[in-house]
Amino acid sequence: MIVFPVPASTTTRFAVAADHVPHDLGGLLRDANGPYAAHIAGRIGSPQLEVVREDAASLRWDPRGIRAPRPQDRRRERAFQDASEFAVVTACAPITDQPRAVQVARAAALHLCAALGGVPADLVTGHVLTPLAEERTRFVLADQWLGDVLPPFRANGRCTAPDPDRDPEGVNGCSCVRLRTRGLRRFGLPELQITDVACPHDLAALNVLRTTARRLLADHWSWLSTGPAGRTREIDADVPLTQADFSAFWGGHRAHPARPSPFQVRLTLLTPRLLAVAPPDDVPGTVNDWLCGDTLPLGMYDVLHSPRAA
Repeated sequence: MIVFPVPASTTTRFAVAADHVPHDLGGLLRDANGPYAAHIAGRIGSPQLEVVREDAASLRWDPRGIRAPRPQDRRRERAFQDASEFAVVTACAPITDQPRAVQVARAAALHLCAALGGVPADLVTGHVLTPLAEERTRFVLADQWLGDVLPPFRANGRCTAPDPDRDPEGVNGCSCVRLRTRGLRRFGLPELQITDVACPHDLAALNVLRTTARRLLADHWSWLSTGPAGRTREIDADVPLTQADFSAFWGGHRAHPARPSPFQVRLTLLTPRLLAVAPPDDVPGTVNDWLCGDTLPLGMYDVLHSPRAA
């Protein structure tokens, strides 16, 4: 079993970079429309929705640390990093108010983005947000909540292992890829990490993390709904997963045929805020043997982006 602390509240922050950010940001938000308008109006000015204007010269965070998760967003990355003014939206809310609290905060940031003609970013994931028309009412983890991106293939040229297409031992030709989520902590869960992955199997490894995150988050909200008195949670180290969990990560859009039985991952507590994801103990071989085997559901080898971000 694994035991980890569950915070009473969490904080999430979004920022909008623009050429000119007015001081009366509350006035702009009071003009918000859409499904979150009433929530924004009811929360603004409280810890659940604080909005401030910040100048680049006095920031306590570094815009240069904000990156584009996709190559086509590099121009927006540069615009964010070079901006002189920002609108920063902060939501500090009880863990039982999730995911509504973070959705309201991001809806507010997207409204400010449209009003100011700016570039929004998630300061928890450290990523520029791909433009969304508005925050949808149904929570879908694939909607840029997880900070789930792949490193440059072959470690951007730093991987010195043989080309797997020419190496008969290419399944385990290297182990240079380490993937980690950034975003689960705002829901009161530890982040997830998988390591020692070979370059050719990075996408399958990423989708294992995504599927595990979706399963753990669904179970976490079920646990919170029971009103637990304590601030620690105990979960099984062996987590069964199915094609349905992978589809649920995307909001149910992926319709690959299901495997006849679930597959499992093994969790290890590295720190109170980080869990390692690995194959079950009874699976022979390396993590790469497992990733390239016939255990994982169809689609894990070729699905990278959400349909909304395509």
